[in-house]
Amino acid sequence: MTGTLLVPLVFFAALGSGLAACVFFAFSTFVMSGLARLPAPSGIAAMNAINVTAVTPVFMSLLFGTALVAAVIGVLAVMNWSTAGSAYALAGALLYLVGVIVVTIAFNVPLNDQLAAVAPDSAAGAEFWQHYLAAWVGWNHVRTLAPLGSLALFILAMRT
Repeated sequence: MTGTLLVPLVFFAALGSGLAACVFFAFSTFVMSGLARLPAPSGIAAMNAINVTAVTPVFMSLLFGTALVAAVIGVLAVMNWSTAGSAYALAGALLYLVGVIVVTIAFNVPLNDQLAAVAPDSAAGAEFWQHYLAAWVGWNHVRTLAPLGSLALFILAMRT
């Protein structure tokens, strides 16, 4: 893959994938467990506050900037299919786009929206909080493993 536009793009996507994996890993391994230990109204309030503050230019640039670069990598990998490393680059791009962006939009964000709509002090809120913790964390595990896999594939693409 040396000497092509793919090299710097894949390098950038590898960095972005690694950073995204770290963020999601933190949530999967200790942030959500800490929130689960709080009384439901406090856990709901804390998670809602996190969800609001997560929509920052820095985090959105990381998440969707990496996705944009991954999409470009996917197109260039197909256009330069005979170039060594293209298959790894395409696989890494698809894994990031599906495992991070599609999962976020299809599963985590709707759960966040539902959590924002519940009354934290209600029985229904407490019940939804238990459902939320299980479902959101499960999908977040996918969002942890997908960019980690993308990082590995992007490294393989640069090495071939």
